[in-house]
Amino acid sequence: MTEAPAQPLQLTDGDGDEPRLGAVRVANEVVAWIAALAALQVEGVAALYRPGGQSIDRILRRPAAHRGVRVEVLAETTLKIDAWIAVEAGGSVPTIGNEVQRRIADAIDRMLGLRIAEVNVFISEVVFA
Repeated sequence: MTEAPAQPLQLTDGDGDEPRLGAVRVANEVVAWIAALAALQVEGVAALYRPGGQSIDRILRRPAAHRGVRVEVLAETTLKIDAWIAVEAGGSVPTIGNEVQRRIADAIDRMLGLRIAEVNVFISEVVFA
C-alpha cells in the first residue's frame, strides 16, 4: 500500500483564497553588508569609510565595513544606498566609483531581488601605500 506524497505546508491569508507561508524581511544591516562586500571586491577600493567617525577608526576594513554604507528604504522594495569609500592612490576615481555602483546594484538585485533607486558613492579618502 503506497501513500500519496504529502502536500507542502501552506498557510492562508485569512479568507482561504491565496496560499501564503508568511513574509521574509531582511535587516538594513544585512543589505549594508552585501553592499560593503561588493564594494570591497572592486579593484582600487582600499576600504570603506565611516563618515563622522573618529580619526582612529574612520577607515573600515572587512570586520566593520558595513558601517561605511547607509541603506534607506524608499518604498517596500526600493532602496537608496550611500557608500563611503577610500580609494588607493593611482586609480581612476570615476572608473572605481562607477564600478562600485554597478557591483552594489548587481549584488542587491541578485541576492535580494530588491530594486535600487540609486547608489551614491562618496570618495572620502585616498590611501597612499
